[in-house]
Amino acid sequence: MYRAFPTLLLLGIISCSPQEPKQDPATAHLAEPTTVDLDGLMGEWADVQDSGRTVFNEHWHRAPDGTLVGLGCVLSGRDTVFIEHLGILHQDGKIQYAATIDAQNSGEVVLFELVHRTDSLVFTNPDHDYPQRIVYVPNGPDAWNVFVSGTAKGMRTMDHYQFKRKVASGSSGS
Repeated sequence: MYRAFPTLLLLGIISCSPQEPKQDPATAHLAEPTTVDLDGLMGEWADVQDSGRTVFNEHWHRAPDGTLVGLGCVLSGRDTVFIEHLGILHQDGKIQYAATIDAQNSGEVVLFELVHRTDSLVFTNPDHDYPQRIVYVPNGPDAWNVFVSGTAKGMRTMDHYQFKRKVASGSSGS
């Protein structure tokens, strides 16, 4: 009995000590949620659609005051068919996505509040006619999936863009 006592004591200590929680094998491959860095938007992005006939572009940079400033445009062939001025700024203690389209909303800025920043950037404005929601989902360091959605004229609508980082012209791989 005396010889078994140390073994029993050791087993008792091990069984009563705190153990690391076991991870579900089905979710073991998922990383912990991370906060999306707004600086990841900086650069030039393009989504080529319609076999190259239509190209959606966004260009983001940081202004001296710290605001992220963007320009979005759509090219159809060689013609620019759409331009919007974008920004991500701090206003009234909130992060806001600002969009201005000269031909819409009397050229006034429309603000969308950042409501989610874990694994994606979700901006909403439920009072806007369309869209009411803009979502940027990072897809690695050089791509974003962007979803623009809401209700327009009583119909639920969603547009999806797959932006890839533009490679600077004139650069070579050697």
